[in-house]
Amino acid sequence: MKKLAIVVLLSVFVAHPVLADDFYDFPVLDDNAGRFYAGADMVSASYSGSFFPSTAGLRITGGYNFSSAFAIETGYAILSNTSNNCNYGCGYGYGYGYGGYGNYPPQYASYAFNASSLQIAAIGKYPLSDAFSIFGKIGFDHNSMNYASTDNNGNNLPTISGSQSNRLYGIGGEYNMGEGIVLRTDFEDLGNVAPGVGMRMISLGGVYNF
Repeated sequence: MKKLAIVVLLSVFVAHPVLADDFYDFPVLDDNAGRFYAGADMVSASYSGSFFPSTAGLRITGGYNFSSAFAIETGYAILSNTSNNCNYGCGYGYGYGYGGYGNYPPQYASYAFNASSLQIAAIGKYPLSDAFSIFGKIGFDHNSMNYASTDNNGNNLPTISGSQSNRLYGIGGEYNMGEGIVLRTDFEDLGNVAPGVGMRMISLGGVYNF
C-alpha cells in the first residue's frame, strides 16, 4: 500500500505538474523549476533480518527540478558503526573465542560495520502551503556493506560483505526557506543491502538550488 501510494503521487504530478503551481499561487518564495540543486543529508539506517547494528553517516545529493512538482535526483550515502566493547563476537560467531557458550562470554569483542548506497530517483511533490510540501520518491539503488569483527582475544572473525541492486521507495516533507534553500526530511525503503538483509533509512538535511 505504501509503495502504491508513492507511485500514485508521482504519476499525478508527472501528468499534471501545473496543479502544484496553481495551489495557493505556489510557490511564492521561490519557483525552483528549471534549476539544478546540490545538498547534503544526515542519515541513519537500520537493517532488518540480521544482527547488524544501525549505522549513521552522510549523503551527498544532486538533482534537477523539471518543474515545481517533479525532479530527478542522484545521491551517495556512506554510513558506519564501530564498537570495541561488545559480547559474543558482537552478534556474529557465537561460540568464537574465550567463553564460547559457557558462563563467560567474550566481553571485549569489536566490530566495524560500513555500508553505502548509490541512488537515482524521481521525486514528485505536492504543496500543502506556499512553503511546505510533501513528496514521494521512487527509483533504483545499489547498496553495499562490510562487517569485520574480532572476539575478545583479538582474533579476527570471518568478514561478512555483500552488495545488491534494488528499487527504492521513499516519502518525506520539505520546507522552502527562499533564496534557493530548502530543508527536508524523509524515510526510504532501500531494499536489500545483501541477500535477506533489508535496509531502511531516515534523513534530515537540505539542498541549495542554483
